[in-house]
Order: sequence, then structure tokens, then C-alpha cells
Amino acid sequence: MADIYYKGKPLAFYTRQDAILANPFVKADTKRMGQLLDLAKATAVSCGICSEKPYEGEAGQGENGVVQINRHNGIVLACKQHPILGYVLSTYREDTEHGGAPIQRQYFYSKEAAFEDFALRSGLVDVRKLFNETELTLLYSGLVKLRTMDSELDHEGLEHVAALIGRIEEAVPELGAKARGFDFSGLFQKFENIMER
Repeated sequence: MADIYYKGKPLAFYTRQDAILANPFVKADTKRMGQLLDLAKATAVSCGICSEKPYEGEAGQGENGVVQINRHNGIVLACKQHPILGYVLSTYREDTEHGGAPIQRQYFYSKEAAFEDFALRSGLVDVRKLFNETELTLLYSGLVKLRTMDSELDHEGLEHVAALIGRIEEAVPELGAKARGFDFSGLFQKFENIMER
């Protein structure tokens, strides 16, 4: 998917299997490849990606190394260890008509976001406690309208959606939090200094 260059030569490749492989046609020592992997992991940690095991104890791995952390009301919270990024989490609904196949899967790199989504989707947190009945009606009708006619929304419809998002962010402030900016210049500069040696 991507070539990784060092001093004008393709040192390694980032593959579709989420791995960094050394270029077999360019001599790259083990130390340099280790530094490259360390940089990738440090970047993932700097971005807030889940690097620690998001469950306690031993859990059975399903197909493709997916671990089911929790299941409630037909919603599953699962994770899979990523070779570079730590853990990728997901929530999904089990399709009971097709042998429990996962549908409506949503992916997360943050443990907190995945656990919050699981709590809301599975009914562990009751949305009705966050809003009154009128607000819920507006919320559901607005979301259904957005979902079914999103290409036909006029200016007024978009304003209603913006108002609903504002109300949701008031009730759950974490949802409206601005993403923090990252300054990787020091990280990359440190890596360049190591590579020069």
C-alpha cells in the first residue's frame, strides 16, 4: 500500500496485511527495521490508539483472531490485535437469521469510544434517560429523515440535524469534544537522528 524510503531508497513496504516488510532488493539491517517498527508504534500511541489489551483474563479467539469481549441484547463488543496499532475494537449486531453473522459493524481505535458505543447500542445505557419524550421524537424522526433522504435535505432540514447534534453534545459532552492536535515533528526528528547514526 505504501513504500517507505530512507535516503532515496525504498527501505520497506507497508502491506495490505498491515505489516511492514523489508525490501528484499535493498540491504536494510535488523536494527533499522526495528527502529521503523518502533516509530510506527510510537505514532499509534501518540494518536491515542488502544495499545493495551482491552479486556481482562483470557478470552477465546474466534475466526481471524477476533476476541469477543462482551455480548448483550444481540450486540457484541469485540477486538482484534493489530500487528502495529495495538488493538482494533468493533461493535456489531448479530444477524440471528443468518447464524449470528456480524452486521452493522463499527470500528474503533479508542477503547473508551468502543465501550461507550457498545453501552448505547446494547441498551446498557438508556437513551431515554438522556432526553425527554419530545426530544427523543425529534431525534428519531430527524435521524430517520437524514438516513432515508440525506441527499434531499434542504437548508431547514440541515439546521434541524445541527440542532439535534447540539442537543446530543449537551447531554453527552464527550461526543462534542474537539480532536486534539498532534505534533509529530519531534518524533520524526528523533527517528531521523537515529537513522543517521
